[in-house]
Amino acid sequence: MKTRFTPLVLVVLSTLSSAALLPAGDLSRYREFRLGSSLDETAKQTGMESAAATVISSRPARIEELDWRLSPSLSDMSRRDSVREIRFRFYQGALFEMMVVYDNDQTSGLTEADMTEAVSGVYGSASTPLKKEMIFNSGYTSTVRTVAQWRDPQSIVSLVCFPLGRGFGLIVSSATNGVLAERAITESERLDRVEAPQRAQEQRQKEAADAQARDDKSRLVNKPGFRP
Repeated sequence: MKTRFTPLVLVVLSTLSSAALLPAGDLSRYREFRLGSSLDETAKQTGMESAAATVISSRPARIEELDWRLSPSLSDMSRRDSVREIRFRFYQGALFEMMVVYDNDQTSGLTEADMTEAVSGVYGSASTPLKKEMIFNSGYTSTVRTVAQWRDPQSIVSLVCFPLGRGFGLIVSSATNGVLAERAITESERLDRVEAPQRAQEQRQKEAADAQARDDKSRLVNKPGFRP
């Protein structure tokens, strides 16, 4: 018995077959930005100064973040960029992660399938996410749901969906330096907790010494001229 397919089924099968054959893109890049680039190089590409970066941790490794917010074009709002902002993260001076937040107005009405299809046009066929949830830190720390992923031995691209209908984002990260950076951040936080009591004591001693110095200075000025 021969199986007969309707034209609609044939179109769907053809579409699925084409999607499966999408060539893999360069997962280490997002537009003109590339993982591994220096802070200075990335800042120059955005038109910012590298001094605008925030130091998140200086030990046991230096972790820095540079926030770039795209300003919509006032001359042609209909053609403004779909990206609202990007947070660039650097491990020992090298770009290891890009957190992209898409403009809600530009993604309004788009489904997860629509977004996956769009990103697949750049990076190739998507695969099932390794994690259902990820941490997305761009202006706020939030747990986001992973919609789809694109992976190779060096890089991981993750399409994520923000909670409460706040839209979509993309995380482009280095498979190696991303792990090293997170370990360094965790160790830095542990060291901060261990040293917190000592730092608090030193701060109290400094404040007491500063107060005594102010009193001594005032005494020198006020004692000679004081008349009861």
